Amino acid sequence: MKYYTSTTEFNCGIDLHAHQMYVCVMDRSGKILVHTNIKNNDFQFFLKLVAPYRHDLTVCAECMFGWYWLADACQEANLTFVLAHALYLRAIHGGKNKNDRVDSEKITHLLRSNLIPPAYVYPSALRPLRALLRQRLCYVWRRTELLNRVQSHQLAHNRPALKQTRPNRDPWEQRLLAQEDHPLRQLALQNELSMIRHYDAQITTLETELKKLTRDQCGRDYTLLQTTPGIGENLGLTILYEIGDINRFPTVKDFLSYCRLVKGTVASAGKIKGLRGAKLGNPYLRWAFGEAAVIAKRDHAQIGPLSQSLEARLGGNKFKANTVVAIKLARAVYFMLKNKTVFDPERLVAALSRK
Repeated sequence: MKYYTSTTEFNCGIDLHAHQMYVCVMDRSGKILVHTNIKNNDFQFFLKLVAPYRHDLTVCAECMFGWYWLADACQEANLTFVLAHALYLRAIHGGKNKNDRVDSEKITHLLRSNLIPPAYVYPSALRPLRALLRQRLCYVWRRTELLNRVQSHQLAHNRPALKQTRPNRDPWEQRLLAQEDHPLRQLALQNELSMIRHYDAQITTLETELKKLTRDQCGRDYTLLQTTPGIGENLGLTILYEIGDINRFPTVKDFLSYCRLVKGTVASAGKIKGLRGAKLGNPYLRWAFGEAAVIAKRDHAQIGPLSQSLEARLGGNKFKANTVVAIKLARAVYFMLKNKTVFDPERLVAALSRK
């Protein structure tokens, strides 16, 4: 675990909420100078409180859903801002008594003691793009849920599943509706199909805009990613914007850990007791590389057979085999973005052959 080193004379810990923030300011010796609650997250009032210490102050807040505005406000005010990793922080300062006043004081103590596990402050300029991409992904998952419901409806009435047609769904919809003779079930089916069409239109609009913006801003990296088996235009967008800056990962191990592709170990007295940390990291990258592994196994002439051989060596465990392929793809992506090189299929094939 890495820790942030504070170099300022004064340190400020904030227990941030949606409509209030509890502020604590200390000097290097631990003397409390300010300890109060600010209603409605009034940042101008906060600046007045910390005005005597602002010239040499570090501000720290726990990573929660509403930290964006505070990070941006501190940047505009030329204040050093540190984002504390919520899960790691909980492991350090978890105690019996917990309230906003205690939490803000503990955060400040940890900050002045150089015990804050920092989280990545995603660049504000890229946040709207990433939010738009996550919105698109949410729509894709909802559309998939609707498609699965239509298929389940067919199976429930002992009807053969009809192959979907994209981008024109008209023939598929006509065949589905022709099979349904009950007026109420037909109405329900029409509603499902209408929602699917609505999501199709919204997803297409988002994809068009995202691809245009990405080609203008990150065209080189976007093109490099698409040379990787299993990574097309849409998965490339997810991977690119969820990573942000690849240089924030000192090693490939750090990157794989962030992608949730490797777990931590629990060891004692030289013995490994188990694994943990499966939920630490970025779920979107875990999903993206998992999807890329499945597509690469299906479409790549060499990866498919090697993956089947790997699956056999793992006792027929398809999930573990997919994870191994996903790890190899993630390693390749890390070095491709670091070195600005295209994908090398021979290295991946050699790595899978050795596994």
